[in-house]
Amino acid sequence: MMKRALVVGINDYSGFDPSGKSNLSCCVSDANSMMDLLVSAFLFDAGESVLLTDSSASSESIASALKEMLNKSEAGDVACFYYSGHGSRTAADSSQADCDKFYESIIPVSGPAITDRDLFNIADMLQPSFVEFTAILDSCHSGGMDQETDAVVKCKSPILPNDLLQQMVSFLHTLVPCGILIPTDSDACDGNVTSVSDSGGVASAEEDPDRAFIDQAKTTLVAGCRFNELSWETGGHGLLTKAFLNTVNASNFQITYNELLDQLRTSVTTDFTALIAPTLSSSLPQSQTPQLRGQRNRMDQGFLQGFVDSR
Repeated sequence: MMKRALVVGINDYSGFDPSGKSNLSCCVSDANSMMDLLVSAFLFDAGESVLLTDSSASSESIASALKEMLNKSEAGDVACFYYSGHGSRTAADSSQADCDKFYESIIPVSGPAITDRDLFNIADMLQPSFVEFTAILDSCHSGGMDQETDAVVKCKSPILPNDLLQQMVSFLHTLVPCGILIPTDSDACDGNVTSVSDSGGVASAEEDPDRAFIDQAKTTLVAGCRFNELSWETGGHGLLTKAFLNTVNASNFQITYNELLDQLRTSVTTDFTALIAPTLSSSLPQSQTPQLRGQRNRMDQGFLQGFVDSR
């Protein structure tokens, strides 16, 4: 069994936003810590794992490294994609003013945003029943907050154009999470969100909990927050990544996906309440809740341990 990883962390978004307001502080340290943990504790092959930070983390380089990692993966192997940086949302059809389907996306340092549709196309030949492919995204996808308010406590979501925000409020019914890798023609997520609103400039939506697990997903996804929340960073790490590092260290690196989610939620809620909530206006989401998505039948198996059977 071979374990390979692609780890990405981006602090410097000055190319995306020359004002510097969209720059983050903790994503590169997140990525460095995650790579160290994957190699030293989960025994990922350092020679087969790639770390991309800041200027090296372009859309093209992320796609190329991900494609190379997955093309090498064979039955019994483990692949992990970790990302810490900004996330946003993209209309499935930008030419359609009343488009009701949107994709969550991650924002590279340069080049186009990467959506679940893009990731699926990269991994199109991957057999999800044989290769354990886990994505960990410490980012948020609601968009809209003015991050100039606090240089220490920041959310991982840039300001959305107001017309895009209002388009989502008016028409959004389907939101495809970034990182689950479902077929582009799949209807598994159709109608999965309701109550779309503008919450202090943040595009919030309630998710149908029955749509979180999808049999066709090529990955198991650990995500930083719900659709109606934001992911935050402070004190050297993103809240999700800090909770992840602490949880897996305390578990002696033996933990199931379901157990991991429970402990991540407890840890992130504690830190959010103590460190983030006191700084927020009442109009912004007052919680951050990590999410587990993807293949339901794998949730009681060992995290990053490799599948014991094909399903």
